[in-house]
Amino acid sequence: MSMQMQVFNIYCDETRVENPDSARMVIGAVIIPRLAKNTLVEAIGQIKMKHGFYQPIKWNKVGTRYLGFYRELIDFFLTRPEIMFRCIIVDKSRVRYDVFHDDDHELAFFKFYYLMLRERLSDMNEYHIYLDRKPTRDKNRARSLKAFLDSYILLHRHNCNIRHLQSYPSRPNAMIQLADFLIGIVGHASNPASHSAKSEVATYLREQLHRRTLCQTSPLKETKCNVFVWEGDR
Repeated sequence: MSMQMQVFNIYCDETRVENPDSARMVIGAVIIPRLAKNTLVEAIGQIKMKHGFYQPIKWNKVGTRYLGFYRELIDFFLTRPEIMFRCIIVDKSRVRYDVFHDDDHELAFFKFYYLMLRERLSDMNEYHIYLDRKPTRDKNRARSLKAFLDSYILLHRHNCNIRHLQSYPSRPNAMIQLADFLIGIVGHASNPASHSAKSEVATYLREQLHRRTLCQTSPLKETKCNVFVWEGDR
């Protein structure tokens, strides 16, 4: 009996890529079944309404006023089995732009996107991938990313297909905003910072996951909150 193909949406974002004060950048994604999207977006809207939170969810806006909202958003993520998260932590000092990336920081950035995404592409699945819109010098970066992922699928996956990959603005997209929030937490945990509301939120996620740190590579079988710490160009 043949298996039925499942369809997933992947919502991607990044943090601390161009911030010179941050030693590590994080690129990540929220992955959900495509059919669950409307239900999850509606549930996030209800949580926002409950806390009187009438603005886009952005990690850089996290403060003490809405700590209750942010904790409930983490609880929502953790208790909904259909929501999965994957990210890559990159120590920027280890990136050898001149040797492996043609001295092109933008090219290296999209290579890390590729590394983050490829391990979450599975047999018998179809994917719609939404990147947070980011200005690029090369307008073909998203198209090239899809081409490299397609090549990986051809060699390593069976009945797997990327139906769509394109960049979108995050403001009207609650799932990209959720990705921004979770990636922001890992980015904060990966870069030493003084105690703040952001630290409280990061600690809350770490404790709810029962982890010693958010900055350690997870087994590939871990799907709820999967972290890949990149160890340098070779």
